[in-house]
Amino acid sequence: MLVLSLPHSPKSEVFFVQTSAKAMVTQSLQAPMSLLPQGEDEVVGVLPWQRVSWHLIQVPHDAVKLLLSAQNNFLNASSYKSKAEQLLQGLLEEQLLDDLSALHWIGGKVLTASSEDASLNTAQAPLWVACCDKAWLQGVLSALEEHGLSVHRLVPEFEPSMQSVHLYALDAPMGLEFVLTQSTGVMGFPRLALSAFTAALSQPFQVHFEPSVSDQVSPLFEGGTQLQTRAQRLIEASQSSWDFARGEWGQSAFRRYPKLVQKAWRQFLNHKDWQLARLGLALLVLLNVLGLNAWTWHEQANLNAKKDELSTILKTTFSEVQVVVDPLAQMRRGLEALKQKTATPSRADFEHLLSAFSTLSAANPALDLAQIQQLRFNANELILVWKSQASSIPSASLKMPADLKAQGYEVFSQGAQTHLRWSAQP
Repeated sequence: MLVLSLPHSPKSEVFFVQTSAKAMVTQSLQAPMSLLPQGEDEVVGVLPWQRVSWHLIQVPHDAVKLLLSAQNNFLNASSYKSKAEQLLQGLLEEQLLDDLSALHWIGGKVLTASSEDASLNTAQAPLWVACCDKAWLQGVLSALEEHGLSVHRLVPEFEPSMQSVHLYALDAPMGLEFVLTQSTGVMGFPRLALSAFTAALSQPFQVHFEPSVSDQVSPLFEGGTQLQTRAQRLIEASQSSWDFARGEWGQSAFRRYPKLVQKAWRQFLNHKDWQLARLGLALLVLLNVLGLNAWTWHEQANLNAKKDELSTILKTTFSEVQVVVDPLAQMRRGLEALKQKTATPSRADFEHLLSAFSTLSAANPALDLAQIQQLRFNANELILVWKSQASSIPSASLKMPADLKAQGYEVFSQGAQTHLRWSAQP
């Protein structure tokens, strides 16, 4: 997986993190777009927190589905999206400085804290809406595509934290800056405003700091701090459920869903939470392989036993046979040779074939024997040539008596000819 921190300008260098299948960091560097790694199964773009605004609004229950569905790739009708944008424009009228048409937005339902639930109107539902600038996003993504990189998912660097409060100390170009994530949104502020923000917090918070600002952060907090590199922060952000790659920014289903399947497969193969499932699947496959091998061995043993039995019968019946290659064929040849020596008539003789045809004609009254023009006899076969094709009966209409079939006779019609054939059966 390749995680990109989207730059503020398409011409700027990009900080990227490349991970292995087991989510281990293989490299993290800052490089021009032309030097970014290629050929990754999944490319995730992380939107800088400065480029994303978060808005918690109260939406009528009937309108929640309209707003959420407007982002779906399959519901791209312009009139449908226009209604959703008009509704959102009215709900965000006091919170947005830009026109909504110039922004790319996504929405997602959230569960607010229990202390706030009592004040919420039961006729409305809370909805988080995240917005970013369309022109900036289009410029950055187009620049990446020019260098052969197609971003599969777009996630925010920070998002509102509903369960706990987190404070991130970052090394910014203008010096130390902080980003606060809590249930009310994401806020960034400089070092001078730290005391004011922390004093307003009503619950404990976890501090995360980058290695480059550790000397500046240590004197500010007595404890509860955690080291987190920029690469670790981007990897954590890549696991977000928020995805800006929707609607006009989303890929088609033929490209998007295979990537989701690949991601789920990689997680199944490498994530520790699936360890027992992987073990169970491996045992299931192993048991099936062992069972199939045992069944194959059993069937092979039965087949070999039958072959040995046939070989024994052949050698017992025809003592002159020393080497057994094909018991059935050798036994058939032996029977024919024995019949010739003893002058025993064969069922393929002309007389037997005529007798069989007599039985056949009795079972098929529709046969008009007066229409027979000619009789031909070949090895093991009697051919009846009719005066016309209409005089014969198609193969599907011929009824073969069961006793003739048991003796090895078969009959079929071909044009104006009817063939009665005998096949040796040892």
